[in-house]
Amino acid sequence: MSQDFRADLHVDTLSLLAERDGGLTPRRTDFQVDTERCQSGGIHLLGTAVFTVDGHGSPWEHCLSLLEARDRLHQDSSEPFQIVSHPDQMSGLAAGVVGMLTTIENGIALEGEVQRLEILHERGVRVLGLVWNAANELGQGCHEDTGEGLTQLGKEMVREATSLGWAIDISHLNPRGVLDLCELGATIVATHSNSRQIHDHVRNLDDETLRALAAVNSLVGVNVFPPFLGGDSRTEAFVEHVLHIAGILGEERLALGTDLDGISRTMDGFRDHRDMDSLHGVLESKKPGLGSAVLGNNFMNFWRSWAV
Repeated sequence: MSQDFRADLHVDTLSLLAERDGGLTPRRTDFQVDTERCQSGGIHLLGTAVFTVDGHGSPWEHCLSLLEARDRLHQDSSEPFQIVSHPDQMSGLAAGVVGMLTTIENGIALEGEVQRLEILHERGVRVLGLVWNAANELGQGCHEDTGEGLTQLGKEMVREATSLGWAIDISHLNPRGVLDLCELGATIVATHSNSRQIHDHVRNLDDETLRALAAVNSLVGVNVFPPFLGGDSRTEAFVEHVLHIAGILGEERLALGTDLDGISRTMDGFRDHRDMDSLHGVLESKKPGLGSAVLGNNFMNFWRSWAV
């Protein structure tokens, strides 16, 4: 891939598409992600989350409805979005086309049925987030954490996902659950997380967790949501989180996971993907090459390391 490859590891756009119908071309004023903004920011890849809220009455059906919304986008020839499940597919996309790497956000979508991973694999899913904010039958989310690790079913789900060649997303998982994943030998990514040392928020990763992630060569996508950044919500605060996490994981293990279409506002200086060049410049001013690394190249290298 070229040096200006750009990826955003986590957007919640599929949820909005399933709710509101329609497409993303050329623009959607009721969304934070659309064709015009992706192309303005030079986006090549979106981590398109299939998100199911805790307590949903029909999580599997909801999951399938979001996949259907994604499929409609993929099949519409007027929409420059294509489903991808392997890094080699990226080089085959035409100029201006955005790849969609499908991720599961909240394992309750599986309703405890391990065999459903096979179904999702066939549908192109390659990343599994076991929990959202609450505890479920697989593990504990960061907002409902009593210090317990993954359940036996959670470990079984991880083993099966790993055998399929998936990565496990820990952005909402409690610290003990992360340590269990490290022991299980899973490929681990935090698609949209920040540093708890920089800002003490339950959704952010503490240094002990980051050290455990570093030991297993994980990658962290940094979030742009002001409540996770702290009192200073400018792009400089984002950079502070990047640099702190880089100090533990290494600069090659940082990425971007905006959480667009799942957050109410973004940091000052970054409206959405239109401001990718600006964010690139801020990162480059700290260290040459950091912008290109964080905004896409690192994830492509990481993806190639576990894709099968």
